[in-house]
Amino acid sequence: MHSFNRLTALAVLTAIVTAGCASGAKKNEEALAEAMPNKSSGFRNMATYPGNVTCGEYLDRDFQGFPEYKAFVVVDTVANMRPSKLDVQIFCSDDPKSALNEALSIDFDEQLDSILSVMTDFEVLEQPLLAYEKENRYFPWTEQGLAALVSPATVGNPPRNFPEGGYLSEIPSDPWGQPYDYVCEPFAGVRIMYKLQSLGADGKTGGTGQDADLKYSHVKYFRHVVNL
Repeated sequence: MHSFNRLTALAVLTAIVTAGCASGAKKNEEALAEAMPNKSSGFRNMATYPGNVTCGEYLDRDFQGFPEYKAFVVVDTVANMRPSKLDVQIFCSDDPKSALNEALSIDFDEQLDSILSVMTDFEVLEQPLLAYEKENRYFPWTEQGLAALVSPATVGNPPRNFPEGGYLSEIPSDPWGQPYDYVCEPFAGVRIMYKLQSLGADGKTGGTGQDADLKYSHVKYFRHVVNL
């Protein structure tokens, strides 16, 4: 049986939080130069932000081959040359916590306990999901759900390999006692990453404050703010 639990995940999360940002702007620039699609490209509007972040624009070409400036974000020497609007909004801010609150319609300080609990559960689920994918070449499908980590699914595409005792002994519930919303739709053999979220206190999509959806894709922003 693959053994993953909340205490293990919380220890990992604690290590992330306490590690802090050891690298400076210079190393961010070196990482950016290494990630450049065109080594001769130029930069503009470069600036540094809290949490060892460097943002700006680099000169590239659009799909027709014409010169075009595109946004980049480097967080602690990890360069993202195709950041989302949310990446730019939160990472490239002088006040990332306020940017996070505005973008996700939450109050980070007030909701810290529930956010940390959700992050821990995401860590608990991440490793067995990755192990399932590694041994079966795909994540559980939406119709199979997270229960496919506990016992072999009998619907959809059954697992090729399933360890005795399963990948997880039980599926955690969110801080409000509700199941996590899990989606993974297969598509012609292409690797599709799963989507995981808590629907908040009201158990419904959308909402603000305690009712806001807390998504697996938000974890990098939560980590960033916790590290500040």
